[in-house]
Amino acid sequence: MLVCGIDVGAGNVSAVILQDGDVISYCVVTSGEEGATISRKVVDEALRKTPFGFDDVQYLVATGCGRSSVPFAHRQSTEVVCQAKGALYLLPSVKTVINLGTESSRVIRIGENGKVEAFTKNDKCAAGSGLFLETMSTILEIPVELMGNLSLESNGYEEVSSICAVFAESEVISHIHRGVSRDHILVGLHKAVADRILEILGVANVKSDIMATGGVAKNMAIVKELEQRVGLEITVPPEPQIVGALGAALLGQDKVS
Repeated sequence: MLVCGIDVGAGNVSAVILQDGDVISYCVVTSGEEGATISRKVVDEALRKTPFGFDDVQYLVATGCGRSSVPFAHRQSTEVVCQAKGALYLLPSVKTVINLGTESSRVIRIGENGKVEAFTKNDKCAAGSGLFLETMSTILEIPVELMGNLSLESNGYEEVSSICAVFAESEVISHIHRGVSRDHILVGLHKAVADRILEILGVANVKSDIMATGGVAKNMAIVKELEQRVGLEITVPPEPQIVGALGAALLGQDKVS
């Protein structure tokens, strides 16, 4: 039995191929093309790593904010359901999923029965999103993938107090002009991002075990900051960007099994 899940997000598109319940391939690409085109490309790329072709896929489920743009999907499902299902597959004891995406963050609480009990989302302020970090990466001239480690290696920090992403940009530029060390600014930025995420964590009544998913979860400075503030360990899967697509594939498996 071969099924596929595809997650069409604001910044990236990911696909996961499942064969008899096991992940045999996945692919993550940056969004940049029309939904139908990029979604077919990412599925084909994932299948290229297997002995199978597109016609061998028995069922395909699409999720993400662009899920309606996948014309070949047999079914669509919400990000909340797919993130929860994918996280449970990877960590059966998970009770809280912190999904840190390009344009928004959400916290999902999972009950003892494995069903979603509640969720909350922050999509009003960019300061808690991957897009905010990408913008700051450009201003600081530091690649996004290096920001976390540079922050963790810093021996101090400069506060970024603005709660608005637009004002925070001006604040960071001011720090640069004053000659503040970029690694100190990074620490302040990560604390500011954590502040925004903590706002929704408090509303969601966090319970252990916790998993962080989405591209921002690759930034260990933010994960460590959240761990310190919450006082609980946060698990990050090897590839946090495919959890939604994995959940979608699992829904497909349920449908055909």
